[in-house]
Amino acid sequence: MSKADDRVAKIQQTHVGASGKQVLLVEGPDDVNAFRQLLSRRAPGWEAQWAVAEAGGKKEALAMAPLVPTWRVAVDRDEWSANQLAQYQAQHANLSVLPRFCLESYLVDPDELWRALPEKQQLKIVGGAPALRAALLANLADWQRHAGLWHVINPLWSGLRALGFKEGLLKTHNIPDDLVLKATLQAWSALIDANQIFNDVQTAVAAMVAEPIDEFLHRNLYAKAFYPQVVHPALDRLLGAKPPAERRVALFKTRRLPADLEPLWLQMGIAPVTAAALDAL
Repeated sequence: MSKADDRVAKIQQTHVGASGKQVLLVEGPDDVNAFRQLLSRRAPGWEAQWAVAEAGGKKEALAMAPLVPTWRVAVDRDEWSANQLAQYQAQHANLSVLPRFCLESYLVDPDELWRALPEKQQLKIVGGAPALRAALLANLADWQRHAGLWHVINPLWSGLRALGFKEGLLKTHNIPDDLVLKATLQAWSALIDANQIFNDVQTAVAAMVAEPIDEFLHRNLYAKAFYPQVVHPALDRLLGAKPPAERRVALFKTRRLPADLEPLWLQMGIAPVTAAALDAL
């Protein structure tokens, strides 16, 4: 039995049993907590038909997806291109990819965060919403540059692996001769072209700077780091210290339900609502 098979069996035992529930499979424990909060507001009583379980990561979720076609598998978009999204969704009919970079992307937009704060917390912030925005976006240029680097540099690893790095040259049952060795190294060198990578980074950073800030924050910012490194410490300074996990849960409880998650709820069979009703939830 593979690790994926074993994980599926454990989830069926602990979350499904004889209940007949469907499972929303997410990447990790923080995702479980967030989706439970969102579902409790979007569809009270959802637990009668659904359970939310963690896969242990994105790679694990994708490995489990074909084993349980009736489950809904939700993963972060990360740096996937449009072509990659189409490829994975063609492979897995039960796959839902978040419309934002990752789940933390729902906790980094200053305007969304301001609306999520109860009035008594808003009153604690001297300068109001503009002060919160200034605190969160003080180093925006650095994060735009990081996003450009991430979208260019990170895919190089998968590219190298596709070219056989490094196992392709280290198999004891198929040791390469000089001809194969040289051809393989040349393929690696073509991928890791310093001048081309440098130019690609400059282009990517310029694109990050040029796009609307809210679009950048939602789709390209590396929110997995931005939230713990910027948002949580800023809220600690402005509102008083709070345990990270507790604050994260609290924000998902009070932030407006994201309209861009409606396709996921519909895929789960949750009835649609009007925009006005969504704002009220």
